[in-house]
Amino acid sequence: MPKRIDKIKKLRYKEARLQGDSIKGSLLKAGYSNASAASKNSSLGVVKVCEQEIMDTLKASDLSVDWIVGKLNTELENIHAKSSDRVRILELLGKYLNMFKDNTSTTQVAIFQGITEADLPPIEPPIEVKPSQEVAK
Repeated sequence: MPKRIDKIKKLRYKEARLQGDSIKGSLLKAGYSNASAASKNSSLGVVKVCEQEIMDTLKASDLSVDWIVGKLNTELENIHAKSSDRVRILELLGKYLNMFKDNTSTTQVAIFQGITEADLPPIEPPIEVKPSQEVAK
């Protein structure tokens, strides 16, 4: 039988997450032990339920780009955030700002200093290839 989620801890966890705390920090503020907050915190029932409720609330609300960028900046400045989270946030912000563009077309530029067309060797005509006769066996 699954464990019941403490309603007070759930409320405290959601409040901390909405204030920008990490999952681990929110669990600690909600009253969970260090061991529970540190190990496999995303598999805890309260985390799954609360994160889904937060996502549902956000989907139902009017989100704006400014709000999202503000939240990303807040998470970026969070001292409890992992470095991999910070790198991902920077990637998302850079992607939003179109800082990373794929250059699929390349342009080659040749610079000839003091060389004229007369200095270049003449271009030889293409070699004409004719189909050969039957090859002797």
